[in-house]
Amino acid sequence: MHTVKRLARRAVAALASASLVLAGVLVLDTAPAAAVRPPGIPSASTAQSELGALTVAAESHNSSYDRSLFPHWRSVGGGCTARQYVLSRDGSNVQTGSDCQPDSGSWQSDFDNTWTSSVSNATIDHVVALHEAWGSGAWAWSTSQRQAFANDIDSPQLWIASSSVNSSKSSYDPAEWMPPNIAVRCDYVKAWIHVKYLYDLTVDPAEKSALQSHLTDYCGTSGGECTGAHGTSRTITEGTTIESPITLNCSGSASSSSTVTVTITHPYHGDIRVALEAPDGTTRTLQSSGSGSGDFGTRSYTVNLSSESASGTWTLLVTDTYSGGSTGTLNSWSISV
Repeated sequence: MHTVKRLARRAVAALASASLVLAGVLVLDTAPAAAVRPPGIPSASTAQSELGALTVAAESHNSSYDRSLFPHWRSVGGGCTARQYVLSRDGSNVQTGSDCQPDSGSWQSDFDNTWTSSVSNATIDHVVALHEAWGSGAWAWSTSQRQAFANDIDSPQLWIASSSVNSSKSSYDPAEWMPPNIAVRCDYVKAWIHVKYLYDLTVDPAEKSALQSHLTDYCGTSGGECTGAHGTSRTITEGTTIESPITLNCSGSASSSSTVTVTITHPYHGDIRVALEAPDGTTRTLQSSGSGSGDFGTRSYTVNLSSESASGTWTLLVTDTYSGGSTGTLNSWSISV
């Protein structure tokens, strides 16, 4: 089953990632200028594409929900639980003992823009609440799959929140509750969409409508945009070009401010040339190769495609221009025209 495979991959990745960074005493020496938000929050254009890919369905099985069905705050490596790990990762001046429990520090609850130095008041919120996940499809998962979801430290699922705002959020979805801090609402809704997309969870009609409205209001996107995403990874072999297509079915011309977002793992970003081929065969260079070193990461490009029809197959062309260097991976890309 597609969902099972994806959940299994995420669980393994979470444990591997945590084991590399959790050992002994964790110290964060300087206070952040703003809240440290969890990893994996996508761009607005990617969130828009992912929202369009979600299955709309009424929630079900809510009466059979039990929190104990999601074993949470389990070890994620190094003897630390997911809760302890997030408190250390996203707090300020956090000091922990060998048991990984924070002894001191301060934590910002970005949902209500408050700080606390009391670890008991720094709760960890599941952005997609466990009860919400249950009714959206997790009722059909195995216990191990629900455990992976409840302890996912690699996606934007776990946030530090004050006990009061966590209580007010409860298991509400974005049609029913949004963070009081308006400044975080764009990232909050993008995180919600991304988590539901990663785990193949459904959205109900009111939730889908609210998510689109919030994307428009707080992230500046529009449901009228034509968007698409490709999440299958491809190896970039030295000295060769790979092609990754996305087919869009939409009307009218593309935008003069179309966006393309690309995520690549490669230790020398200067080796990589990125181009976009339009449905009519016209090719535009998004990034030329050069001599730069350092990982490519995630990069977004704004390009004038107003001369092109929006509908059709758009192809990303990624070339490793240097033979004898290092191979890489095209992890994903998205386009909004």
